[in-house]
Amino acid sequence: MAIITKIALLLGALLVAGSSLSLAQETATINVIGSGITNSLLRQLADASAYELDASDAGSARGIDLFCNGIFDLATSTRPMTDAEAAICDSNEVTYSQLLVGHQIVAFAAHPDAPDACLSASSLDDLFKPTASHQVKDWSFESDEHADLPLTLILPAQDRIAYVILDNLVVGDGLRLDGADAPVDSVGETLGALAVVQWSSGQAEASTVKLLNLQDASSGQCLPPSVEAVENGQYTAAQSHYIYLNRARLEASEALLRFLEFVVEPANAGLVEAAGITPPSKAIYELNADLLADAEAMPLLSGDEAAFRIPPALQGAVRIVGAANAHRPLNSLGEQMTRNHPQLRIEFDLAGSGAGIKALCADAADIAVLDAPLASDGCADKDLAALPFSIGAQATVLVGNAGDAFSACLTSEQIVQIWRAESAGVVEQWADLGEDFPQVPLMLFGLSLLDAHTDILLGAAGELISPVRRDTEQDYDPNYRAAAVANVPGALTYMTWAAYEDVLAKEQANVRAVAVDDGAGCIAPTAVSISDGSYALSRGASLLVREAALADINVQSFLWTLYGDDSWSQVTRGGFIGISALELPVVRRELQVAFRTAEAAYPPPDETAGTDTDEADSE
Repeated sequence: MAIITKIALLLGALLVAGSSLSLAQETATINVIGSGITNSLLRQLADASAYELDASDAGSARGIDLFCNGIFDLATSTRPMTDAEAAICDSNEVTYSQLLVGHQIVAFAAHPDAPDACLSASSLDDLFKPTASHQVKDWSFESDEHADLPLTLILPAQDRIAYVILDNLVVGDGLRLDGADAPVDSVGETLGALAVVQWSSGQAEASTVKLLNLQDASSGQCLPPSVEAVENGQYTAAQSHYIYLNRARLEASEALLRFLEFVVEPANAGLVEAAGITPPSKAIYELNADLLADAEAMPLLSGDEAAFRIPPALQGAVRIVGAANAHRPLNSLGEQMTRNHPQLRIEFDLAGSGAGIKALCADAADIAVLDAPLASDGCADKDLAALPFSIGAQATVLVGNAGDAFSACLTSEQIVQIWRAESAGVVEQWADLGEDFPQVPLMLFGLSLLDAHTDILLGAAGELISPVRRDTEQDYDPNYRAAAVANVPGALTYMTWAAYEDVLAKEQANVRAVAVDDGAGCIAPTAVSISDGSYALSRGASLLVREAALADINVQSFLWTLYGDDSWSQVTRGGFIGISALELPVVRRELQVAFRTAEAAYPPPDETAGTDTDEADSE
C-alpha cells in the first residue's frame, strides 16, 4: 500500500503578525509520486520548509507513468526517464523538466596497506557474485603477487542501499554469502580487509582506510568515488535521484515553485545529507536553478531526448570539411549513423581549416572543423551566418624524470629538436641542445610513429610537422613509459592528458609534467591551460556550422548524436577535454535553440511558395 505523508502548516503560525511564514507560502498540497527513497528526501525538505506534501511511494516506473498521464505535480525516480516514458509525456502533452537532487554512492574501503587496486566491472563480478562465496579468499584478484594476503570482506545488510547498488552491478541474484559480520570501523584494523560502504564526501579525507578506485569502462581511467565522477557517468557504483516537474502545474502554483526553489538551494545541502543522500555538485545546483528560473530554457534542458527526435530513416548527406584533428571521433560517429541510416552519407574533405572555411562560405559544405580560433567572423563578409560549437582540446603531455632540473621547462624549439627524425644519431646527450644542458644521455620512450599526439608534439614550434625519430624505446602502455622515465635520469616520454592523470592516480613517483615555454614563459599542462590554449602542446577543435544547415534534419541529427551522452565517450577517448558529460545538457539546449532559430529563418520552400496562386484560386 502506498504511504501517504502530509506535512501541514500550523494555522496558528499563519496568524502571527510578522511571521516569516507568510501567506505567500500557500497551503496548496504538492502531489508527488514515485521512488520511496527520493520521496523520503522530499518529505524532510518539505518538513524543513513548511510546505504541504502528499507523496505516494509507487516506485520510479509507476510514478513516471502516472506523472506522464498528467495526474501529479512531481514524479521522483532513481533513474533518468526512458525514451518510451518520454513518449508517453509527449503524447499527453505533458511538458516537464528534470532536476537532479542527489546521489547515493558506494565506496570500496580497504585497509591502508592494501594494494592500490582498480576495480573493473569484471573484477567486481569475480569478487562479489554469489558463486564467489568461499572461493575468492585472497587479493590475487588484483595481481598474483598478492595471493598471500588473505581477503576479509565486510558486506552491508541486504536492506542497505549500498548492497542494492552493488547487487545491480554484479551478475547473479544477490551478493556472495560469506561476507564478514563486522563493523566497518574494523577495516582499518584488519590487514586485507575490504568493506562495501555508502560513501560521503567526508570519507575522502579519512586516513584510517584506503578507498579503492573504480575503472571507467569507456575511458579505462581509474577513479575514486566523487560526485563529479558520478555525474560524468564515469563512476557507476551509484544511484542518483531525480525529480520530474510538470511545467503547466509549476506555472499555476506559487507553492510548487517556492518549494522547488528550496529544494535546489545549495544552502540546504545539509538537509540532503541528513536524509542519507550526497548532494549534487555545484554545477548541478546551478543547472537546477537555471531550470526553475528560465521558463524558455526548461523544456530544452529537461528530457532533451523528448525535445528532439532523430527520425527513424535519414537520407541525404552531411558535408564536413576543414582540419583533420577531430577526424577519428567524427568518422566513428559517421559510421555509426550510416549503419543505422543506410540512405545517409557523411562526406569528409579534410584539407585544413583555411580550405574548410572557404568551402563553408561558398555554400559547399555544412560543417567546417577548425583547429584554431577564427581570425574573423567566419562567413560574415559573405553574408552567410555560421555558428561555432566546441569539441574541446587535445594535449600532449611531455613527462620527465622529476630529479632532472634541466628538463623541468623546455622551449617549443627544443622539444622539436629532441623528437624530430633528423635528430636521430645527432641529439643523443642533453648537452647537444646547448651549453645550458649537462652531459647526460638522452633516453626517449616514444609512442607510435603515426599518432595525433605525436603530431601535436612535433608541431610545437609552429613549423611543418616532420616525422618523429625512430630510435626511441616504443611502448603503448603510458604507465610503463612513466615508470621507465622515473627510473632513468635524462629520460623523456609523452602521453595524453587522460593517461597522465591516470599515472598520477596510480601514484607513480619521481615523474613530472614538463612545462613548455612558447615565448610567454613556462606553462605547465593543466585542464585550464589545455582548454584555453596557453599550454603550447595543445590543439583545440571546434565546429563552424552554417546557420542554414542547422535547419537540415541530417545536420541536426549528426550534431545531436555527437553531443549525446553515449557518443561523447568517443570524443573523450580521442583525448579531448574541456566539455564534460555534465555540461552536455547545456550544449544540447544551445543546439535546440540554434535549430529553432535556423528553422524559422530558413523554412522549407513549400511553406512559402504558391500563396498568391492559392488565394486567387479560392476567389
